[in-house]
Parts: sequence; C-alpha cells; structure tokens
Amino acid sequence: MAPDLPEKKQPKSFEALTPELAEWILDYTRGMGFARTTPVQAMAIPLLMGNKDLVVEAVTGSGKTLSFLIPIVSRLLAAEEPNKKGYVRSIVVAPTKELATQIYEVLRRLLDFHAPSATVLNPLPIPKLEDGEDDDEAMAQQPEFPPGPYVIPQLLIGGRTKLAEDIATFSWLNPNILIATPKRLVEVLQSPKVNLKRHWFDLLVLDEADRLLDPNFQADLQTILAMVPKERRTGLFSASVSEAVNELVRVGMRYPFKISAKVRSKNGALDKRTPESLRLCYVSCKPTAKLPRLRRILEESKAEKSILYVSTRAGVDFWKDVLPSLLNVKVYPVHGDYKAPVRAKNLQRFRYCTTPALLLTTDVLARGIDIPDIDLVVQLDAPSQPKDFIHRCGRSGRAGKRGLAVTFISEGSEEDYVRYLELQGTKLEPYTFSSDIDDEEISTTVQQIRTTIMQKREIHDRSQRAFVSWVQAYIKTLPADIFDIKGVDWAENGRAWGLLRWPKMPELKRLFPQTMTDRTVGLQLPEDHMNINNLAYADPIRESKRQEIVAALARGERPAGLASKGGAAEDSRRRKGRAWSSQKDAKAVKEGRRERKEVKRKAERTSKMSDGEKVEEMRLDELIARVRERGPVAEVDGEFEGFGS
Repeated sequence: MAPDLPEKKQPKSFEALTPELAEWILDYTRGMGFARTTPVQAMAIPLLMGNKDLVVEAVTGSGKTLSFLIPIVSRLLAAEEPNKKGYVRSIVVAPTKELATQIYEVLRRLLDFHAPSATVLNPLPIPKLEDGEDDDEAMAQQPEFPPGPYVIPQLLIGGRTKLAEDIATFSWLNPNILIATPKRLVEVLQSPKVNLKRHWFDLLVLDEADRLLDPNFQADLQTILAMVPKERRTGLFSASVSEAVNELVRVGMRYPFKISAKVRSKNGALDKRTPESLRLCYVSCKPTAKLPRLRRILEESKAEKSILYVSTRAGVDFWKDVLPSLLNVKVYPVHGDYKAPVRAKNLQRFRYCTTPALLLTTDVLARGIDIPDIDLVVQLDAPSQPKDFIHRCGRSGRAGKRGLAVTFISEGSEEDYVRYLELQGTKLEPYTFSSDIDDEEISTTVQQIRTTIMQKREIHDRSQRAFVSWVQAYIKTLPADIFDIKGVDWAENGRAWGLLRWPKMPELKRLFPQTMTDRTVGLQLPEDHMNINNLAYADPIRESKRQEIVAALARGERPAGLASKGGAAEDSRRRKGRAWSSQKDAKAVKEGRRERKEVKRKAERTSKMSDGEKVEEMRLDELIARVRERGPVAEVDGEFEGFGS
C-alpha cells in the first residue's frame, strides 16, 4: 500500500513534477495562469505517466481534466509510432455531450501550444458526406499532413453529426485520441476502420465513472470494456467513488493506486466532499415563498451568473417562460430533450452573457461542466439521488474561487433532508435574509406567474405538464421517507406553480380527490379571473382545431380525432388508471426496437470472439449485474492508497 502524502506538500509547480513535462506543456500552464498544480494533479500526473492504473476521487473543480489529459498526450508523443493509420491510442469516455465537448475543448487549447499538432488542427477542414457518397469517396481528397508526431483528437457525441459522418471523419483525420459519449463510441468502435490492437492501445479514461455505471450507460460501458484490450492503463475519475466503481476496479484494473483529495474544513476536520471556497446553504419555507426568496437571494448576492436546477425537463420548458420577467434576468434553458446544437448554443450564450444570467437546467448539467465564474447555484427541487447533490453544488466555487449554493426545501418533513445530508458528510447552514418576505409579495409573485400563463394557451399547457412531471419526480426522489408524496400540501404547491386549474392525473384523484369535482379548489383564483376555455393558442392552426372541437362539443357531437367509447372502452379504462408521465406506446415500441438492435449487435460481436473472450464477456455481464443490484455505497478510506500489494 502506498504511503499517505503530506497534504501541505502536495501542491507544487508543474516544472517540479517528475517525470519532467515537455516545455510546450509548461508554456501552456504558464499561459493559462496555472502557477501551481492542484493536489490531484501533483499526484495523478506522475502516476499515469508512470504506467500506473489510477482511481481518483476529488472535489469538483480540483483540476481532474488536466490530470489525465497531460499524461495522455505525453505518453502518446513518446510512443514509437503514434500516428499509425486507423489505430487509436487513447479513449476518454464521459457521460454527457456537454462534458465530452468540454474535455475536447480543453485538449484543443492544450494542443495549440504543440506546434506539429496545432499545424494539423488549425484550421481543421472536416469532409461532409453528400447524399449517396460513401466515406471512401470522401477520403479521396485527404491532404498530406506534415511530419509528426502529433496528437489528433476526435469528438464523438450523438446528435451533433451522423454516425456515417463520424466514421468518415475518423478515416480522413486518422485520430489517435477519441473523446466520446458511450453510445456513439460503441457505434464507431464497431466499424472495421477502427483498430484497437493490444500493442498499440495505451490508456482508457472514464470521467465521472460512477455516473457511467448508471443503468442508462450499463450496456454500452460493458461493450466498451469488452472491446478495448485488457493490457492497458486505466484511469477512473469522479467526485465520488461508489461501491459499484470499486467492483469495476477489480475487473478492469491491475493494482491501481487510489487518490482521494480532501479539503480541510474550518473546524480542522478533513472533508472530501466540497471545496472550502464553496458555501452551502438551505432555505426552508412554504412552496409559495420559494420564488420570492429566490429573487431576494439574487438581489442580495448580486450574482452575475447563476444555475437553477429543477427536477424535470417539462419544468425547464415551463419556467423558461416565467422566470425572465419574474427574476429580471436572462434565462437560458438546457435539458436532455434539446438537440445538441441547441444545447451548445444556449451554453455558449450563457458563458459569454455580459448581464445577469440564469442557466435553467436539470441533472444533465450536474456533473463535470466547468463554466467560469458561477456565482450562485440554486436547487429549486432536490435531486432524485442524494449522490447528485454535491455534483450540482460543485458547479460553483471551482478552482479556489468563492461560490454559493442554496437548496430550497419545503417546511415540514423535508427539513429532515438537512440532517440527512449532514449524516452523509455534507453540512448546510441556513441562509440569512436581510429582511423577511411578506404575504403581499408572495401573492404578487403568484399573480405574476398566472399573468404569464394567461398570455397564450401553450404556456398553460406547459404548466399542466410541468406540474404532473414534478409530482412524478417527487415520488421518485430519495430518501422516500423524507420526500413523502402523502405529506405534500397540494393547495400550497398548486398556487406556487400559478396553476389556473388542476390537471387530471391519478395521483391527485387518490391524494386530493376534491379536484375531481372542482378543478380550481384550493387555488384561490381571483373572482375576475379569465375563463380558461377562452384562452387561445398563439398558433392559429392549433387554435382553429381547438375551436372546432369546442363547437362540436357544444352541439353535443363527438369531435373527429377523439377516441370513441365504443370499441375503445378497455383502452379508456387503462388510460384512466395511468399517469400522464407513463411511457407512451410509441416510446415502448421504440425501446423494443432498440433492444432488438442491441441483441443483434451483441450477437455479431460475440460471433467474432474466441472462447476465452466469451468467458470473459460472461464474467463481465455477471459482475455488472451484481454491481447494479447492490447500488452505490460511498466508500473512501485514505487520501492516497493502493489496491492490492
């Protein structure tokens, strides 16, 4: 077991690292203003450059990205033949498109200081496939690159380009580093143009490794581990190392070193979860007071850039219409249903906005994303998994800069969440306001929300969908005994959302049955409020169809396009017992098609394996299934220790 390193002696200059870094890398660190390494960089860079497998657990904003990028490029340029056609040297896997893009951009900035690589990459003309053209035809005009060695990365994320274009780019560009999300990486690696030979492949890095073990990525990660050579170096990086990650370590790594970078809290205790520069606070109030208090926090903190987390995508779609006028800030929405170019565009606008701005998002941006100068992180809804709490907060207070993270909880049982987090090693302090919020300000805020909803029927529909999705997310939020749907004050939450009427949903029928006979009960609508049936769609075609339906119903007719009760009685009964948020039939069909494709893909891959590889594949299948059954359990022992002997 490796000895603990003295904490105060860990930070050092990049020039003092051994083995010595290339001069162009030192030029980059000086140019970026990195006078000293972080503790993680001081330990991880020498180990990865020295042929060691590595597991790194470190607080957010601790410099993990450079900890693996510098060893990757250094090892690659030291290889005998780093640019052999079709051969991949290193792979970096990240769970989200945004994180993969960020890693790629950091690497590109690093390579700007390496003259041969910069000559190849700047500018980088990528061929576009025309209709009917195959990738071999597109490669016919491939230019001659100058003498190497050089580092050529390729970014592989779904949605940004088609698979055929990514494979064509691979053939044309001849990259030696792939930075990718799991699904697109699997698709590209299955191309015969990609070679992962045992004597050529060097380093696999899994960033946010615990997230990559989630069920959404399980099958793809398993495929990746089966495709890359067993004789390789591996680095796992994350802000939290779970038992699932430790199980993965036992399969794919050989005597890895483990780095757990901790920070010392004010009372002198070591706390590995958050940097000292990040202040963690909570606000406990009734639901209708959350947005007025959020507005007060923005005013008092004078935050220029803030991130607001909500629980669902439908919530983002609704609040993006409400918050700009309510909070007097520019709001940039990002969630997983947005196409990659839209997400990238909104992120860029937020990064370079010169006026107070708010990034409204879900957990899709909870991990790894490094946006400079985030002053404030607010969690309007708690994350579904407690492990994501710290990842959300960690978007602020990065690289030693001061930051503030505020979490809203409702009065009552949710207040136990603060004590629960403290037992998990995360202590929150109450946020202190300069003055209190009165009932008049709360009523004004509710009326502002309703005024926005009444602008057009599209926003009203979004409010209904958002509330339903919030209820479904709340039911799934852990710990379940703290976030208990039976303890929700429905009338208070309905007013907090500015609802004009209650949506039809089984949860309300069961827990608040009064809404079945009176769809405005408890909402305290003003007497002169507009009849919701008179609220029109801004889209004239959609509004025309609605008017036709209203007129038909007024005549006692059943409008065309609505399901009849005759032959569909059974379907109607099933729909009545199912929440809006349940899977649609089309989605079920799509999932089934995806599963069949995955089975076919696995069968094709297995047919090419030797008997030994098939045994290893079965072993890996069983292990990952066992890991997922156990679930994540945080386990970290020392600051710097080795597995095995």
